[in-house]
Amino acid sequence: MKPKAKQQHPRSKSPKQAPLWRCPNCNERFVTKNMWHSCGKFDLEELFARSEPHVMKLFKKYERMVRTCGPVRMIPQKTRVVFQVRVRFAGAYPRKSHFVASFALPYRANDPRFIRIEKYAEHFQGHSFRVSSEADLDQRVQDWLCESYKVGAQSLSEPPA
Repeated sequence: MKPKAKQQHPRSKSPKQAPLWRCPNCNERFVTKNMWHSCGKFDLEELFARSEPHVMKLFKKYERMVRTCGPVRMIPQKTRVVFQVRVRFAGAYPRKSHFVASFALPYRANDPRFIRIEKYAEHFQGHSFRVSSEADLDQRVQDWLCESYKVGAQSLSEPPA
């Protein structure tokens, strides 16, 4: 009798994923061909130019936290900076005295710090919160970022119970 094959979660991707499509104009990478986007190259320092100096310092800590989860591309855009594995899974929107951090989780996380939660798909729910001090970037945020990294890599698993 053959052993049963391990069943994969229906939204999980196999290890063999299709290559990312590259925009012929800006060379950015996307999961689907001709995905809508604004072509352009933007600078991180320019993006944070109107923010107080401590905001960039806080963002650099957030960036380090994202990078501890695995290899990523950081892409500064016109109004935000995003992090991408296969899909864009985390980001930051600079403001004068803080930034709004965001990341995708495969479920709705309940925490009072979230100022917005948007459901884009069953397996992709955007969570946003304000970062005004280093205390806002705690171990729980690190854990969420590493879960979010899996969303970005398209290697989802069942949400926690």
